[in-house]
Amino acid sequence: MSIHYTLTPSNPEAHIFSVQLQVPSPDPAGQLLTLPNWIPGSYMIRDFARNILSISASSEGKSVPLSKTDKSSWQAPAGLRNLVVEYQVYAWELSVRAAHLDTTHGFFNGTSLFLAVEGSEHQPCLLELVRPSGEAYAAWGVATSMKKQQQSADDFSVYETADYDELIDHPVEMGCFERLEFEACGVPHELVLTGQYTTDNTRLVEDLKLICEAQIRFFGEPAPVDRYVFLVMVVGSGYGGLEHRASTSLLITRDHLPAPGTPQHVGRYDDKYISFLGLCSHEYFHTWNVKRIKPATFIPYQLKAESHTELLWFFEGVTSYYDDLFLVRCGLLDHQHYLELLAKTITRVYRGPGRHKQSVADSSFDAWTRFYKQDENAPNAIVSYYAKGALVALCLDSLIRMHSKGRYSLDDLMLELWQHWLNADSESGSGSEGFPVGVTQQQIESIASRLAGCDLGAFFKLAVFGTEDLDLQESLDRVGVRLDWKVAKSVNDNGGFKVTGTEESTAQKTLTLGMRCTRSEAGLKVDTVFEGGAAQLAGIAAGDLLIALEGLSVLNTPMDEMLCRYQAGTKLTVHAFRHEYLMEFTIRPEPAADDTCWLSLVDDAESDVRFRDWLSTSAPS
Repeated sequence: MSIHYTLTPSNPEAHIFSVQLQVPSPDPAGQLLTLPNWIPGSYMIRDFARNILSISASSEGKSVPLSKTDKSSWQAPAGLRNLVVEYQVYAWELSVRAAHLDTTHGFFNGTSLFLAVEGSEHQPCLLELVRPSGEAYAAWGVATSMKKQQQSADDFSVYETADYDELIDHPVEMGCFERLEFEACGVPHELVLTGQYTTDNTRLVEDLKLICEAQIRFFGEPAPVDRYVFLVMVVGSGYGGLEHRASTSLLITRDHLPAPGTPQHVGRYDDKYISFLGLCSHEYFHTWNVKRIKPATFIPYQLKAESHTELLWFFEGVTSYYDDLFLVRCGLLDHQHYLELLAKTITRVYRGPGRHKQSVADSSFDAWTRFYKQDENAPNAIVSYYAKGALVALCLDSLIRMHSKGRYSLDDLMLELWQHWLNADSESGSGSEGFPVGVTQQQIESIASRLAGCDLGAFFKLAVFGTEDLDLQESLDRVGVRLDWKVAKSVNDNGGFKVTGTEESTAQKTLTLGMRCTRSEAGLKVDTVFEGGAAQLAGIAAGDLLIALEGLSVLNTPMDEMLCRYQAGTKLTVHAFRHEYLMEFTIRPEPAADDTCWLSLVDDAESDVRFRDWLSTSAPS
């Protein structure tokens, strides 16, 4: 017997969804209803129940009381033969994590709208989507990877899922959107674009098809989905994505899309378009890595409270390693552009003092309270399990290749984990969405060590649980790449690729004040003060508004240009406002660190072979 949900965009002008929940056989002892407090893939307590505006219940046509037992739970009385719950939800968060409704469109994740029926989570669920009333919404359609209960020409129909976990894992877009269709390895795919934009539809479809087919063939056909949907909200500002079992929700700006006539030559795409393709590649890779292969802690998901794991470095970091790598493997990025992106990732990690205070295992575990709740001191205190996790994956890949003399790589570790999942799934006979016991750190280390032919415990201890810097130079050298550290030429210099043999002329040593600022109409707003730097030693703090250096306005001249007139250690006077109070600081600029990564190719035949082997795939044919 199915749990039945009816969803109506009842008041788009006020951003209100109305939900009716029908429970045919409530718990005789009193049915408990709960709304998730977080959404899988985004590791922060979000308290979605705060958006429930009103809630009521009835049984056999008569009103019954609901007692709220905590911030996201409601208790119905005992002895009911059926239960109908009606409630309204305010939806005004334009993100991939929540729900948004206005007169232009509606978008939602089930975690924001659908109460779980405690004890009946494994029962089938039906979702009836009702079209908003009025001629203005007559042309609205629905896009989702959820399956319709019956074939119907109207997208506002009844959809079905095997259980509650699946119900909340199919985001829904409704409105007037553009739907582009293509097949990847015989699997229907949809790209759904919502918003105001101009783009090259042919280019989009061709490029996404390449990415999807490369990843499907890597893990092996058939794909683990019958159909896949990219739900893309195109906005003025914003960027992000969230993975789901057969879809992904993405938020991008208009300039992330390719303009009509985008060059088709490899390596000539716009950087923002490459960023969008990398995001699509990242979320699509999650179809295997985290939506099916997943940490033991996430089986099943516990959505009332934090679900801690030390493995986000693997599930997000390894995915971050492969996202751009697959752009190379399917021909959308040339080698030079890929190394430019890798150099910028390395630079970003190594400019953060927090990497010496927090391991990627701790970063994973504390994602709930630290990574997802970053403040002005975050660069000094934490490290990204995405970015450093990707570098750990690179080093692990290089290490397996070296010890196995090129027979195995990180590809083989991923493929073995996938085969474990397939075998566990078929043996269970239940169609479960993951390992019966899930993936553990020990399992990852065991497979990696077996592939390498030696114990890699020391590597994992340093790379995953330690705070020392990775030996990136040695790891890259094994795959034919040279790493050089340079001083940044300007605040916009984040490193890149250098053609072998080209050397730059020696320039005056760059100076730094040890802080990161954002330019405003009134001055330079201090965003971050780096630990032990000149600004911190001078007493400057995050939030200060710098207005002058040595009596000269900082409004029209970049700070690095102003500093080039002075020597390291020179006493300089800075004026700034703090809480509207004018303050004066004495600061001594310091030589900038060699913290900008430049990569180049090692110029010999053997290194060239290793380089090309690294960027190729060991996927089954």
